[in-house]
Amino acid sequence: MGLKIRGIYSTALTRFFVGHKFAIVQPSKEIRERFRDDKKIDSPEAVEAEMSDLKDQQGILLKGERDKLNVVVGLIRKNFFDVVVRERKYGEFNDIEMEFPYLAKSALDDLRNKVIPTVPNHHRLRIIASEYVDLMEKIQLSGHPEKREKVGRNLEEKLIWSKFEKGKEMAIEHVKLDGKVISLSEGEIIECKPAERKLLLQRRKYKGRNSYDGLNLQKEAGDYAMTQVREGDWFYKHTYYHQDGRLIGEYYNINTPIEFYPDKVRYIDLETDVIKWSDGRVEIIEEKLLDRQLELGYLSQELANRAKKIAEELKEKSLASASSEGVTSSFS
Repeated sequence: MGLKIRGIYSTALTRFFVGHKFAIVQPSKEIRERFRDDKKIDSPEAVEAEMSDLKDQQGILLKGERDKLNVVVGLIRKNFFDVVVRERKYGEFNDIEMEFPYLAKSALDDLRNKVIPTVPNHHRLRIIASEYVDLMEKIQLSGHPEKREKVGRNLEEKLIWSKFEKGKEMAIEHVKLDGKVISLSEGEIIECKPAERKLLLQRRKYKGRNSYDGLNLQKEAGDYAMTQVREGDWFYKHTYYHQDGRLIGEYYNINTPIEFYPDKVRYIDLETDVIKWSDGRVEIIEEKLLDRQLELGYLSQELANRAKKIAEELKEKSLASASSEGVTSSFS
């Protein structure tokens, strides 16, 4: 089967598909050079499926005949369980979007590193500053692949962590499984802990509904939320307070592992959540919504199972903790 691959994921995906005996058709000059000893590169076979970057570079767009695309999608999903798949219809054509969350990007980083020295978080960093990341890898890793961890940390510090300072407002990009992006109210950085990859945000400018999801309590003037986020976690926590500091409740959003960018936090929402009232009651909500998204084919069974497992673990932990636990102690 002949594949044409373009974009920031091309080296990693070429490595992946060549390893599964696919032919790579019409490769770029760069790919041809990197895989010059592989007979599957620059194949004369017909192009049966094409891959290119999504506009936001968070994944790939696939074009081709449906039966061919099903083979490609099935293989990717089998090997990258957290990938989210969305079918898009344009007239008579069916295109497929595949978004690569945190773990898929990390796996693709490792695949690329088997071909050419690559820093950890390469693909996420390239979304931020593609040409600069490529240049730094060429300059600093050429002949010194053992420096990839150090160079990667330096790039993260320059492109992400150096941008975080107390008082800065951070966007929260809440991506639904169907691709809809919901921008939650911004959070002001109260604490930043790079060594622990954590941020604590204070959010006072609520958007949308007049009640708290799941808690079924009305929002009041002066209410605020303290939001704890840690890069790589499968959830994050909102703790809601009245103006006078009285606890309203807690809300754990379950999602694909969190990614940090210079001006935002990003993840894909996995629908099910855990809520805790101020009196200590704890409940898992919206599992049926997750099951519905599974039926629609957006996520794999393994990813759905992971979300449910995280929810159960959070419920048990919340039940075991004191209902009066403060945000400061839980963040420290």
